[in-house]
Amino acid sequence: MPEIRLAQSDDLPAVGEVFAAGFAHSIEHAGSSHAGARAMADIFGLALAAEPGSLMVAERGGQVVGYALGSCDIRRLQWRAFWRGGWVRVLLRAVTGAYGIRWQTVRTVLGDKLSFLRGARIGTEHRARMLSLAVHPDHQGQGTGRRLFAAGLRRLETIGCAGIRLEVRPDNAPARHLYECFGFRPCGQYSDSQGQWLIMLKEVRQAPDPR
Repeated sequence: MPEIRLAQSDDLPAVGEVFAAGFAHSIEHAGSSHAGARAMADIFGLALAAEPGSLMVAERGGQVVGYALGSCDIRRLQWRAFWRGGWVRVLLRAVTGAYGIRWQTVRTVLGDKLSFLRGARIGTEHRARMLSLAVHPDHQGQGTGRRLFAAGLRRLETIGCAGIRLEVRPDNAPARHLYECFGFRPCGQYSDSQGQWLIMLKEVRQAPDPR
């Protein structure tokens, strides 16, 4: 059974590879798998630097086989990443060809980001987000994704998040079933260049004040 632990900066390349393997269609939409893995490693690095503890990994035999990324305040995470210059570095690497993707692809990604921000108007009171979850295809079907999701969700609930939001593709039945088992319910949709996103919310019951 893999160990679930907080991610370190040394884990980022492996996390990028897990994303590229788990979301191959999205990576192909943007460019090559190697370039996509490198770009995603940098993006996960932004989140980890802006909110330490936001990224958790599953490790088996010294190998990272899955991850879960969750933020207690998505707006704060975005602003911290922006003001520290992280997004600028990633964008410069993209437009100068460091990731091996075309300029038109960069425009598509930026358009998807704008779609994400428009979709963020739904459930605006839910600033906590489960942003991404993936297990390498070679290690799926063993309960690793459920354990990662539970660990990430537990962290957000423990630090006092009143409500948590996530997005999932409507046709991703296994993921939707997992999220529903943890109390998430659909509340809206938005679309990007690859299709529809289903928005799901979970209300968190806070423990009563012992006083």
